Amino acid sequence: MITTYFNRCILSTSLMAYSLFASSQFEKKNLDAVRIEIAPSIDGELSDTCWLNVPIATGFVINKPQPGVRLQQNTEVKFLYDDYAMYIGITCYDKAPDSLYSQLSGRDNSGNTDYCGITFSCYRDGINGFTFIASARGEQFDARIDGNGEDISWNAVWYCETQITSFGWVAEFKIPFGAIRFPDKPEQLWNVNFVREVRRTRQIAYWNGVNPMEQGFLTQMGTLSGIKNVKPPRRIFFYPYSSAYYNTSPDATGKVDGNFSYNAGMDLKLGLSDAFTLDATLIPDFGQTISDQQVLNLSAFELQFADNRQFFTEGTELFSRGGIFYSRRIGFDRPIRYGSASGSLRENEKLIENPSTDYVINAIKISGRDTKNLGIGFFNAVTAGSNAIVRDTITSVERKISTSNLSNYNVFVLDQILPNNSYFSLINTSVYRAGSDYDVNVLGTEFDFRDLKNKFSVSGSGAMNSKYGRTFSGPEVARDNGFRQNLRFNKIYGKWRWNIGETMLSNTYDPTDLGFLQANNSARYNFTQSYNIYEPFGRFNNFWANLSFNYNKLYKPDVFTGFEMSLNGGINTRKFNTYGYDFISVPVRGYDYFEPRVGGRYFRTYTYTRYGTWFSSDYRKKVAIDASIYFGDYENAGRYSFNWRIAPRLRFSDHLFVTYVYSYQSHINDIGYAFKFEDAQRTKPLFGQRDVISHTNVLTVNYAFNPVMTLMTRVRHYWGFTRFHAFNSLLDDGYLGETSEIADNQSFNSFTIDMIYTWIFKPGSQLSFVWKNAINHSSNVVPAGLYDDLSFVTSLPQTNSYSVKLIYFLDYHDVARSLRRHS
Repeated sequence: MITTYFNRCILSTSLMAYSLFASSQFEKKNLDAVRIEIAPSIDGELSDTCWLNVPIATGFVINKPQPGVRLQQNTEVKFLYDDYAMYIGITCYDKAPDSLYSQLSGRDNSGNTDYCGITFSCYRDGINGFTFIASARGEQFDARIDGNGEDISWNAVWYCETQITSFGWVAEFKIPFGAIRFPDKPEQLWNVNFVREVRRTRQIAYWNGVNPMEQGFLTQMGTLSGIKNVKPPRRIFFYPYSSAYYNTSPDATGKVDGNFSYNAGMDLKLGLSDAFTLDATLIPDFGQTISDQQVLNLSAFELQFADNRQFFTEGTELFSRGGIFYSRRIGFDRPIRYGSASGSLRENEKLIENPSTDYVINAIKISGRDTKNLGIGFFNAVTAGSNAIVRDTITSVERKISTSNLSNYNVFVLDQILPNNSYFSLINTSVYRAGSDYDVNVLGTEFDFRDLKNKFSVSGSGAMNSKYGRTFSGPEVARDNGFRQNLRFNKIYGKWRWNIGETMLSNTYDPTDLGFLQANNSARYNFTQSYNIYEPFGRFNNFWANLSFNYNKLYKPDVFTGFEMSLNGGINTRKFNTYGYDFISVPVRGYDYFEPRVGGRYFRTYTYTRYGTWFSSDYRKKVAIDASIYFGDYENAGRYSFNWRIAPRLRFSDHLFVTYVYSYQSHINDIGYAFKFEDAQRTKPLFGQRDVISHTNVLTVNYAFNPVMTLMTRVRHYWGFTRFHAFNSLLDDGYLGETSEIADNQSFNSFTIDMIYTWIFKPGSQLSFVWKNAINHSSNVVPAGLYDDLSFVTSLPQTNSYSVKLIYFLDYHDVARSLRRHS
C-alpha cells in the first residue's frame, strides 16, 4: 500500500512536471529580421556572407504526435530582407540524413517527404495568414489560411532551392514582398511561425509551439520584428496565355467530327494599395480543368461539385463568408431557358445545337484588408447570352432561340476582425440579367465571437433573398423574401468540446442563382459532444470521439420530420495505423416532405441503424491501404445497405506513385421515388422498391520527373443502376398503396480519362499538355455485370480534347528594371 502511494506520488509529480514543461514550450517567441544590402544567391547552400552572424530561431516544439516535447533533430532558421524580398534560410539537421524521405509529388501536393516552411500573419488578427512550404527535394507548397482552413489553390510567385547534405538538408527561400499583403508602416511587427516535419518519425514541429488543446493555429505564433522602411510594393503582375485545342465529339448518328480552336487572353494582378489587389481574367480559358466525378442522382436534391477553375477558387476566402456563393453557377450552370428550346420547335424543325453552359466573358475580384482589420471583397463576372439553333428539315433554314441573356454576377463582402480572434461579416450576392429574365439579390452575414481566453464562442450565419422581375415563362416572380439563420454556442478548448445550435430555412429561401442549396423549408436542432486525447498513451498516439443528436422539422408547417443520433471516432497507433468507427441510429419513423417531389405530400420513413468501420495504414510504407465497410439494417424486412471501399497506395519510387480506389455501394430493397404521373384529380408520385447499386473505379498514376515537371493520369469509371421489384402509390397518410403504374430501370455510366503534363519552367510560368476523354451514357437497360457494362461503355462514341497551354508570368517592376538597364 505504501509502495502504491509512493508510485502515485511519483506519477503525479511527473505529470505536473510534464505539464509545466509543456506549457513553457508554448510561450511566445521573438525573432529579429536583419536588413542586407546584397541579396544571397538562392542555391540552397547558405554560403553567402550575409548569412553569417544572424540571429537564429531554434528550439522547435513537437505538435504531433507528442505535443509539447522538444524536437531532438535540431532546426535553425535565419531571416534576412532587403527592399524587394525576404530571404529565409532553414537548416534541418538530421542524425540519419540517409533516411530522409523525399518523394516527388508536384506543386501543392503533400507527398511522403520531409518538409519545412514559414507562415506569416502580417495583420496579427489570428484569422488570416500565408504559408510557404518546401520539400526536401525543393517542391513548393503555398496556401492562404483563414478561419475555414487552407486555400491551397492560392499560388504566389516565390523562389526556393534545397540541398540534401551530410548533416541533413537545407532550404533557402526568397519570398518577394509582393507575394504577400502587409500594412504600410515604418516598422513591421508580424506574427510568424516556422514548421518542420521529420517524415520517418512523422513528427511535425513548430518554432513557436502549437498546443492542440487550443483552437486555431494562427493564434499560436511567435513575432517577427526588425523589418523597417519597407514600402508595400505596387503589385502589377501579368499572366498572358495562349492555348490551342483539338476537340472531337460524335453527332446524333455517331459520326465523330473534329475541330481546332485557338485562344489567347490574360490574367492580371494589380495592387490597388498596400493591402488591396485586383485580380482579373480577360477572355478566360477553362478547358483544361479536370473532369467532374458524375454519379447517378436519385435524390430530390442537386449534387454539389467542386469548382476546379483556379480563378474562381484562388484567394476567395472572403467570398465564402455566409455560405451563399457557389462559383460554379458562373459558366457551369445550364442557361435558364435551356429546356424551353425543345418546346419552341415549329413543324418540321429539329434541334441542331443547344449549349449546356453560358460562356464567361471576363471576371474580376478585388480583395484586401485595411489597417483597421476591415476586409473588403468585390467579385464580378459577366457571361454571354446563349442561343439554341434549330433547322427546318425541309427548307434547311436555321434560326436561333435565345436560352439566356447577358448576365452579370456580383459578390460584395465586408469582414471586420474583432478582438479575441472574433469577426463579423456582411456579404451580398446579386445576379442581373438583360432582357425580361428575373434578377436576384441575397444578403447574408456570418460571425464568430470568442471570449478573452479563446475557450468559448458564439457563432452563426444568416441570409435573406429577394427576386425581381418576371420568370422566362412569364408570370411575376413571387416577392416573398426567404431567409436562413444559424446560431451556435461552442466550447472550443480542451479535451472535452461541445456545441449546441439550430439552423432554420424558410420555405421561400432560395439563393441558388449564385449560391447552393439542396433544400429549404427545414429546421434542425443539434448537440455535439467531442472528446480528444492529443498526447500518446499506451500503444496509441491519439484518440477522438464525437457524439451528436439531431432533431429535424419543417419550417412551415411546423411539424416533426426526424430524429437522428450518431457516434464516430478513431484511434491512431504508435505505428501510425488508424482505426475508425461510425454508428448512426434513427430510432423513430419520420416524415420526408422532399422525396415525393409534390408539394404538401410526405413519405413515412423507416427506422434504421447504420454502423461501420474504416482503416488507414501508415502512409510512410511503400504499400499502404485505406479500407472501409458499412452495413445498414432497416425495420422493413429484407431491406439493408452494404457498402465497402478499398484504396491501395503504391509508391514504386520517389518519382512514381499509384493509387487505386474501388467503391461498391448497394441499397437492397430500397424504397424511393420513381416518377410522377397524372390522374383525373391531381399529380401523384410513384414509389418503387428497388436495388440501387454502384461501382466506382479510379486509377491515378502520378509521375514526377523532377520538382517542376509532372505527369498525372486519372482514369475513372462509375456505373450506377436501379433494378425495380415492385411499385406503389403514395397515400395521403405517407404510407404506400397499390398501383398499376410501372417505371423503367435506370443505368448511368461515366467514363473519363484526364492526362495532364505540367512543366513549371519558371515560378509563375508553365506549359501544360492535357488529354481529356469522356463517355457519359444513360439507359433503361441494365447490363448483367460490371465487366459487361465496362465493355459496352468503352465501345460507345467518345468525346476527346487535346490541348496545349502556355502561361508566362511578367512582373511589371522586373520588366521596367530590365528596360532601364538596357536603355
